[in-house]
Amino acid sequence: MEQNVEKGIGWLQKLLGLQQKYGFFSILKGLLIILVTGYVIFFALNPRFLIDKFEAIQLERHDKEVAKRFRTDAETRVTLNKLLNILDADRTWFLDIHNGKKNLSTGLGYLYGDMLAEECADGVESVEHEWQNVYLPKHPLIAKVYEDGYFYGSVDSIKSIDKSLYFKLKSNDVNEMAMLFLFNGETPLGILGISFCGDGKMNPPLTGKWIRKAGTKIGLSFAREE
Repeated sequence: MEQNVEKGIGWLQKLLGLQQKYGFFSILKGLLIILVTGYVIFFALNPRFLIDKFEAIQLERHDKEVAKRFRTDAETRVTLNKLLNILDADRTWFLDIHNGKKNLSTGLGYLYGDMLAEECADGVESVEHEWQNVYLPKHPLIAKVYEDGYFYGSVDSIKSIDKSLYFKLKSNDVNEMAMLFLFNGETPLGILGISFCGDGKMNPPLTGKWIRKAGTKIGLSFAREE
C-alpha cells in the first residue's frame, strides 16, 4: 500500500516537473497529438472497423426511413378512405412527387409523379398501376394546378387545355374530378385527387371543404416524419 502511494507521489512530482518546464497547455497539446496519432494508426491498421461502423449507421438510418414511409403511407390511405366515403366518390388518390435526373446543360431537375395510394369504391377498378413515373411537366393541367393550387370540374373542360391527360382520364372512366396541390413549405409534396366516374356527380362545396381538410392532414403527416 505504501509502495503504491510512493509511486503515485513520484508520478505526481514528475508531472509537476514537466508542467514547470514545458507549461500545462504544451503538455495537453502533446497528449492530444498522441491520442490523435493513436486513432489514425488504429484505423489505418483496422479499416474494416470504420467501414462496419459506417454501414451500421447507414442501415439504421435506412430502417428508420422505411418505418417513416410505412407510417405516412398507412395514414394517407386511411385519410383517402374516409374522403371516399364522405363524398361518395369513386376514387380518391394521392400522387407523390419526386425528382428525376437533372438536365446536364441547365441543371433543372425533372418532376415525376407516382400514385402512392388509391382508394376505390366497390365495383370500381383500380388504376394505381397506370399512374407510376408520370412526367408531370408534359401535362399543362398539372402546371395550372401548381399555379392555382387546385382544380375541380368536368373532365370535358380540360380537353382544350390538356388533350393527353383528358384522354387518359376518359380511359379511366373519370367524369368529374377535383385536385389539390400540396406543399411542404415551398417544396411540392404531391397532388390529392378525387374522381367521380360514369354517372357520378361531385358536390363542389362539400368536395372543396373535405379535400382541404384531407390535404392538411396528409401534409401534416409527411411533415411530422421529417
